[in-house]
Amino acid sequence: MTIALIGAVPLLTALLLYGFGSLFNRAVWSSVLAVITGALFVLLITYLPAVTENGAVTLLIPWVPDIGLNLSFYLDGLALLFGLVITGVGVVIVLYTAHYFDTDEEVRRFYTLLFSFMGAMLMLVVSGNILTLFIAWELTSIISFLLISFKGDKSADAREGAARALVITGGGGLALLAGLMLLGIAGGSFEFSALLTNDTLRDHPWYIGMTVLILIGCFAKSAQFPLHFWLPGAMSAPSPASAYLHSATMVKAGVFLLARMYPTLGDTDFWFAALTTVGLATMLIGAVIAIFQRDLKGLLAYSTISWLGALVALLGQPDGAGLKAAMVGILAHALYKAALFLAAGAVDHAVHTRIIDKLGGLRHSLPGWAIITTISGLSMAGVPPLFGFLAKETLLEVAVESAQATIIMLVVTISATLTVTAGLIVVWDVFFRKAREEHQLHAPARGLAYGPGALAVGSLLMGFLIEPVLKPLINPVVGSPISLYLFHGINTPFILSMIALGGGGLIFLARDAWLRFTLPLPRAINVYNAIVGAVESFGDFLLRSQNGKLRHYLIAIMSAVALLLAIGVANYQGFENVTWLQIDDVTDLLTFVLLGLIVGATFGAIIARRRVTAALALAIGGYAVGGIFLIEPAPDVALVQFLVETLATVLLFIMLGRINPRQKREVMLKEARAMRASRFSLVRDILISSVIGLAVAFFAVAAVGERAQRETIAVWHLENAYPLIGVTDVVAAIVTDFRGTDTLLEITVFSMAALGVLSLLALRGSYDLLSGAREERVDDDDVPEADAPQFSTPFTRTIAFMVLPFALLVSLSHILYGGDAPGDGFTAGVISGLAVALWFVVYGYSEANRRLKWLKEGWLIGGGLTIALLNAFVPMLFGQPFFTHISFSFIPDFAGIHFASTLIFEFGIFLAVFGSVSKIMDAIAHPREVESI
Repeated sequence: MTIALIGAVPLLTALLLYGFGSLFNRAVWSSVLAVITGALFVLLITYLPAVTENGAVTLLIPWVPDIGLNLSFYLDGLALLFGLVITGVGVVIVLYTAHYFDTDEEVRRFYTLLFSFMGAMLMLVVSGNILTLFIAWELTSIISFLLISFKGDKSADAREGAARALVITGGGGLALLAGLMLLGIAGGSFEFSALLTNDTLRDHPWYIGMTVLILIGCFAKSAQFPLHFWLPGAMSAPSPASAYLHSATMVKAGVFLLARMYPTLGDTDFWFAALTTVGLATMLIGAVIAIFQRDLKGLLAYSTISWLGALVALLGQPDGAGLKAAMVGILAHALYKAALFLAAGAVDHAVHTRIIDKLGGLRHSLPGWAIITTISGLSMAGVPPLFGFLAKETLLEVAVESAQATIIMLVVTISATLTVTAGLIVVWDVFFRKAREEHQLHAPARGLAYGPGALAVGSLLMGFLIEPVLKPLINPVVGSPISLYLFHGINTPFILSMIALGGGGLIFLARDAWLRFTLPLPRAINVYNAIVGAVESFGDFLLRSQNGKLRHYLIAIMSAVALLLAIGVANYQGFENVTWLQIDDVTDLLTFVLLGLIVGATFGAIIARRRVTAALALAIGGYAVGGIFLIEPAPDVALVQFLVETLATVLLFIMLGRINPRQKREVMLKEARAMRASRFSLVRDILISSVIGLAVAFFAVAAVGERAQRETIAVWHLENAYPLIGVTDVVAAIVTDFRGTDTLLEITVFSMAALGVLSLLALRGSYDLLSGAREERVDDDDVPEADAPQFSTPFTRTIAFMVLPFALLVSLSHILYGGDAPGDGFTAGVISGLAVALWFVVYGYSEANRRLKWLKEGWLIGGGLTIALLNAFVPMLFGQPFFTHISFSFIPDFAGIHFASTLIFEFGIFLAVFGSVSKIMDAIAHPREVESI
């Protein structure tokens, strides 16, 4: 079961940081988080013997088994290797971050995003199900967007680079989803444990299609040509984010998935051609562009692209020939490139520039960083005996033995030569050549260097730790003992390596000559910008057809709906099967009365000249609908209808009171004049309304006439509600258990909508979503007359004071007895929210807020969603399906209350809905601004 903690711990840590990060300073958090990340690293190492002996450690927790979706974990040698890279480099990033940012708030926010990303990345590599892998895959794209745009409030480049990365990786994710779905269907399973042993998929008719889709997703994620251009644009991210995302984690996700899919889809002519062609093209293009970059992080970004291309090409080789070299390359690259990105951040922090032409001579002022960069830069260049040399040797060994040895050797050697040049530029031009400009040095904190220093030591020593470290890690990935040596003797790979070192040095010495030229290469980003520009132009064209008049939008929508319904009704031949309405008893008579009331109230809302009268008429119609539900009988639905109609009416009245009276009169007069001037508009609206009303009516009659008396699923619910769930209210069983996932998603959407009200209504002052505190509160002297309570009398204040606790008690009864009577967590939340609304009406905004200081809407929403999610996911930790109904039989029934997991879910729903309704009321009732129309 501890395997489930690998991804869960970072995600839970991120949640704690979000809620309680402000309680401690950066020093405390950095120590705690480093220990947590280090503990995960150690936990992964403890699995090495089991993985080596058994091949994989697995755990399967059913989630939605009917569609093949399980929360399963598959920890084999590949996942273990990547997990160690993610957590090992993660420790370094945690320590570096504590000294990198200026404020504790920035550190806390970055840590929250960092651990969210770490959890998503670990979930990706240990996922045993292709659907859960895709969920984690998309999470890495979304969270990386937030990390890249970390400084987006101050930098347009950060916003643009983050958006570009999200578009490319997200678009690739859509292709990946289609490919994974085809793979799961073709393979008959969505579990890797079954797919990795299926050797028939290479002969499947869908092989080419699903492989192409999966490759697009992998190439987009790992910045392969021609989708490579998003990576340099992401360099606007803070340096610890760049080091983590672009050396050890995100960009390697595509490489990981290619390696994961190799046993299933690899080792074919198509696989070899696709990966080798794209990989080598990316390797060469990245290396060429890298040496022309004058931004230090830009150079590192393109050299990263080049090495990613090499890894992809290695994974394309037949018979797994490149797997060993790819794993060595992944480890080497993570060590030296993370250190170099962090060094670039330290240089930028110290001299406030990353432009290579402005740097130089920093070895005197930053001697520690000069040593770190020299070791890491020379490792990138492949200088023996550094770890990068071993990675380059294994790459050249594969190139020499490849079926297309001549072409591959040529591309790899040229790319390696240019990488040597790039490494020398990073080392010499930044730290050792004479300074081009004088800089005001801001010495970075000493703690910044500890983590990168450890990485540099790893690059220095790893070549000598092949037997105790590298072979035990790589053998389980390859599946057999590997042959790996730091020096194989003077052979073809060694000669090519020396040619690359010598050629790279010569090109470096001649850099003043060739740097004067610009590369005549076509730029993929220009194609991307052209596509985006075309989409925006098309969007602008569509916007020109919209003039902001709601009536015009409704005309277009309703006309289309009416036309479609009319076509269906015209072709319908079964009206003879319809049992038309007839009055048989008093119940039917009451139904007709309520229907007439609905029609009359709706007509009254249309002809009413005052908006208040129209709102009341609509409310009457809504209550009449609830009455019909009550007659059916459907008491649960009727109760929800009554409460929602009450809530909507209260909101409508509050919003009408916020509209500027003068503008309201002007708009009404303008509309009246327009209606008198154009009878055509009135006739048109009546005609469209009549057509769609008749079409919907006939459609409803036809649907009822063709409907069976009772569907099978209804019978099943009626027969199983009590035996399986222990409740007599079938609606409650459906909402909280049989279709609990729907309810969970609904309250999540409702909660997000409530929080979105804050942005829509733009409350002044800084707002804390959790605490509900504002920097700028409404003082009594600053409240407009509109906030002065018009219904505030001793009697109404007493009523309001008594209603709130009574409403909370009624809400509690709905939660406790929702399984046996109308009402549930949703109705409980609305009832309590309406009581809060009454306080705003009676006491006024300022007084109500002062008296309701205990009401923290953000905490209620967050707490409710957390409880609901835990109720759904915790059973999975004990091998039970997602949203399992658990009866707490050890607690005896008391006062007719049946204790089960449903009660926990209902309580979570109540908190989320209560907080959301209260937040909407608070935001709309805010007197600071009167809305204009």
